[in-house]
Amino acid sequence: MEFITYNYIIYMRVSSTNTTVPDFSSVIACISNHVPFEYTLTSPGAESREFIKKITNEYLKQIHLEKYYNLLGLCMEEIISNSVKANIKRAYFITHNLNINNHDDYESGMKHFKEQGLSNIRDAKFVEEINKLGLYVKLSFNVENNCLYITARNNSVISKEEISRINKRLSMSENKSSEDIFMNSIDQTEGAGLGIIMIKKILSQISSIDECFRIRATDTETITELMILP
Repeated sequence: MEFITYNYIIYMRVSSTNTTVPDFSSVIACISNHVPFEYTLTSPGAESREFIKKITNEYLKQIHLEKYYNLLGLCMEEIISNSVKANIKRAYFITHNLNINNHDDYESGMKHFKEQGLSNIRDAKFVEEINKLGLYVKLSFNVENNCLYITARNNSVISKEEISRINKRLSMSENKSSEDIFMNSIDQTEGAGLGIIMIKKILSQISSIDECFRIRATDTETITELMILP
């Protein structure tokens, strides 16, 4: 018998407060049929966030780790927020005629992005540009051999500057206390970067896989992968 992955693509305007999510029975069907459940959004509203929390809890139950729901929920919130911020950042660079892969343009753009980029989310013209670009965050959930795989795909491809900063943050956090991480991981270009470090620390506590968290890129997407094995 051939099974087809359920793929729900919800194109939600950034300016919209009302969203529609699939019936939860589709999640249960994917779990029963042992196929991935995929959920794609362009901007996360409150309804979508609650739906994602519900999915996360249901998949944790499949590997008997639902007691870690709150911890994994924090990780999911951070991953989604980072992905949405990346989309906003790309739109900001494009609307200001800056090449995010050019070092000088990147440094110049980031000087103003933290102050202007996120606040401009309420600007009608800027919102229109984001929606025209078709930027999204696609989440995939699957259990295979008692291991929970969660993947977040973002069609704002991460730059070399960004991946370098991420790897630096993760390297600095190895074998360090929370206090040391907080005091020494500050990156003024884009913020502290403590969210990514938090994700890695949490997953290393609830998963027995050494490489339980990674971020990589293809030519078209940035991919964040979580692997949770009891």
